[in-house]
Amino acid sequence: MMKFIVRDDDLNYFSQLEDIERWYRPIFEMDIPVAFSTIPFVVPGSPYLYHGQQPEMKPYPFGKNGELSEYVRHNPLIEVTQHGYSHEPGGIGFEYRRGGDMVEQTRLGKQELEQAVGKPVTVFVPPHDAIDNRGILAVEAAGMNIVRGTGSKNIMLRPAYIAPWMRMALHRVRFPNKAIMPAYPFVVDFGNHKEAYAVRLNDDNLEFLLRALRYTAKCGGNFIVTNHIFTNNEGRMKNLNTLIEEARSLGFSFAKPSELFSDEKD
Repeated sequence: MMKFIVRDDDLNYFSQLEDIERWYRPIFEMDIPVAFSTIPFVVPGSPYLYHGQQPEMKPYPFGKNGELSEYVRHNPLIEVTQHGYSHEPGGIGFEYRRGGDMVEQTRLGKQELEQAVGKPVTVFVPPHDAIDNRGILAVEAAGMNIVRGTGSKNIMLRPAYIAPWMRMALHRVRFPNKAIMPAYPFVVDFGNHKEAYAVRLNDDNLEFLLRALRYTAKCGGNFIVTNHIFTNNEGRMKNLNTLIEEARSLGFSFAKPSELFSDEKD
């Protein structure tokens, strides 16, 4: 069955419970799940991550926000996915392309989130949708699958990479203009982990998203749309509701990311 998934990035210690209720209570009332890509140990940097406050420059564990973590723990329509380790900003490159001890950081981040919300965390969302092969190995070591941008940009010397890469290469040939390319619509199995792909919800890209959704339905695939709660607005939520209405009419079911990976591979 075709699955429609709502993904929202950057939930963290500084997030406001009121923002979740404001933007997503109407979605929950439709019995639609929302996957929150959650930063385990956020380090202040970009003001949008912490509402313009001026906190001390140190990691803030998600579970230390007791009100927020309890809310997530007791909401059956929320699935937490791991969004990096600290989402640390700066001019040293994206977090999961830097090297370093990503294996240990990924393990610690997963442990923090699972303790905070009392639920398994089985899906990893790279910060900025950027991850290199070392990052993938760290995610695999933690036993998670990956949700990321429109398709894989990694190549590993594994037989399991050959067939998925051929399929995604054909997808790119069909849509040579990246600005109009929908996400690859199927889960792919890379041997030690699986991946699924998402498109971003913006204020002005509703027509593109509707075309991508209809393309996905024609393929019999899955559709993941990514929002960001810290920069959300009424227009974007109106677009999301339009997508939801169209998805219903096309026969999609509404799901959590983990449900994608419990199915057979494509």
